[in-house]
Amino acid sequence: MSSPVAFVWLNDELLPASQACISVHDRGLLYGDGFFETIRAENGSPWFLSEHLNRLRAAAEVFRIPFPQGIDWQARVERLLAANGLTERLAAVKILLTRGEAIDLGLPAASRPTLIIYARPYTPPGPGEYAAGWPVAIFPEPRTTFLGRYKSLNYLFYLAARQYALDQGAREALILESDGLVSEGAATSIIFVRDGRYFTPQAPSALAGVTLAVLARAILRRNIRLETKPMALDELRQAEGLWLVNSLMGVMPVAAVDGQAVRLAPEATDFLQDCLTSEVTLSIPL
Repeated sequence: MSSPVAFVWLNDELLPASQACISVHDRGLLYGDGFFETIRAENGSPWFLSEHLNRLRAAAEVFRIPFPQGIDWQARVERLLAANGLTERLAAVKILLTRGEAIDLGLPAASRPTLIIYARPYTPPGPGEYAAGWPVAIFPEPRTTFLGRYKSLNYLFYLAARQYALDQGAREALILESDGLVSEGAATSIIFVRDGRYFTPQAPSALAGVTLAVLARAILRRNIRLETKPMALDELRQAEGLWLVNSLMGVMPVAAVDGQAVRLAPEATDFLQDCLTSEVTLSIPL
């Protein structure tokens, strides 16, 4: 039996993936000159689409890439999910924006950026993983680039960090700032609890996580603030609860750091998961 045809958006055309081609001179390919967002979709609808688009737009503005105008993003994503038969299951949607073709170095003006949107089935971690938590490993190479604040196509650092973690028998890598303080996960933001208060690391080169912002908004509705503070490795290991969060898997407890057990807080995990779910309900368009 042949595999179903996958469809992608390439600029303003919905095409079979086999027909979607970009130039070998595209700067996204040559230099990683572009940005992306990964979005969870359920029952044919993307989660927190406006928040992801705002982050993508902000990065494009900083790096002088024209942001596409006149697009009904909700309709475009929903049409893509339908074309790929993903309206009745979980899916991951990826939006990529590159500078397109431009010869000069620096950040040259480009008359036609490249926009790609594709979707694939997504299978989240099983209930047992959420209950047991993930082991994580500290990546030994601190990050020293301001690019960490943006979801750039220059992603090799994070792929190397994740592979380091896998090689250590862990599931995620934790990234350090240049001063050795905790920043974020390779593909996740971090939340921890201490004395009943919720924190996220104060980290100048960390990505502003969409799910982190959604959770901050959700717990504020319950009169609890998500605070920021510098986080040393010793504090991380002594946290009363530690979680990884991102747009696809939601809230994942951390069970161990470099082989050292971390306290699980199942009630707090349930609280954070409930907060996230409540915001999904609020964000669904009428």
